[in-house]
Amino acid sequence: MEIEYGVKSITLKHAVMKNAYHRIIAGLLASLSLIVLGSCSSSLSYNEALKKNTSKIEDPERHDDARFLVEAASYNMLAMQMAEEAVKSGYSASLVSLARENREQHEEMAKELKKLARDENIILPAEMSDEHQKLMAELKSADRSEFDRTYIRILRDINEEDQQQFSQMATDATSEDVRAFAARKLDLFEAHKSQLQTVDAELLRTY
Repeated sequence: MEIEYGVKSITLKHAVMKNAYHRIIAGLLASLSLIVLGSCSSSLSYNEALKKNTSKIEDPERHDDARFLVEAASYNMLAMQMAEEAVKSGYSASLVSLARENREQHEEMAKELKKLARDENIILPAEMSDEHQKLMAELKSADRSEFDRTYIRILRDINEEDQQQFSQMATDATSEDVRAFAARKLDLFEAHKSQLQTVDAELLRTY
């Protein structure tokens, strides 16, 4: 009887350990799925990402946070692609230097956005908004003689527009982490504004 009891005890312990193992695996898979859903590794367009976030986020107060991060991702993609184009096609040395610096800054912002989106369980788009795509097409189609001025004009406009959004979300976002992210980037927008003014003034003197 003691031997039989010992066997039953071992079998019971094995079953408990097996169930615990299955629970751990299930938890890891669930966490992995949240990470995948929460990043911009999806192939969703700008509008699709907006709709997906609205449908999956139950708290209506977080919808503005999601929209902000989607818009910020689109803006950041535009800024990076514009910088890439300016490095290749820019005429002024100061503009090319500015574009290189912007590219590095926005690459860093892209990493921050992905991490924040993952933490907030918000889906980012893999494509820019239609408006931002049109602006990129406008830059690419600009004549060589007008490229530098077109780059400055577009970047100045989107910088001003997004600075307003970041400033608003630095105080109005529901998530503390989203507020902190928006607030940290305000100095970057101010720096960009000053740099654009300097380069624009140089272009006016040169051409």
